[in-house]
Amino acid sequence: MSKIIDSVKRSARFRVSLPFFSYEVNLNDLVDSSTIDERISKLGRVKEDLEAAIVAVSTLQKEAEKHREEANKLSETVSMLSKERLTAEALLKIPEDSFTRLLTKANSKGRWRGIVEGAIVGFITGVLSSFVVWLLTK
Repeated sequence: MSKIIDSVKRSARFRVSLPFFSYEVNLNDLVDSSTIDERISKLGRVKEDLEAAIVAVSTLQKEAEKHREEANKLSETVSMLSKERLTAEALLKIPEDSFTRLLTKANSKGRWRGIVEGAIVGFITGVLSSFVVWLLTK
C-alpha cells in the first residue's frame, strides 16, 4: 500500500492554467522538499510567473479593446460609404435632361453673382488705388 501511495505522490502534479500560460509543480516536491527555503523560492517563482501572466493577459486585453475600437471606426466608415454609394446610384438614375437643366440654372445664377462680385471688387480696388496715388502725389 505504501508503494502505491509513494508512486501516486511521485506522479501527482499541481497545475495552474491561465490563457496562454500554465505552470505545473510536482506535488512530491512540495510535500517532501528538504528545506522550507526551497519551497519558498519555488512559490516565489510561481508567483512571479503568475504576475507575468497577468501582465500578458492585461496587455492582450488592451490590444483587443484597441482593435475593437478600430473595427467600430471601420464599420462606421463602411456604412457611410454604402450610404454615399446609394446616393451616387440615385443620382445616376436621374434623367440626363433634368440634370442638365439643374446645372444651367446653377450656372446662370452663378454668372450673375460673379458679375456683381467682380464689379464690387473692381470698384473697391479702383477707389483704393486712386487713394494711394492721391497720397503719393500730394
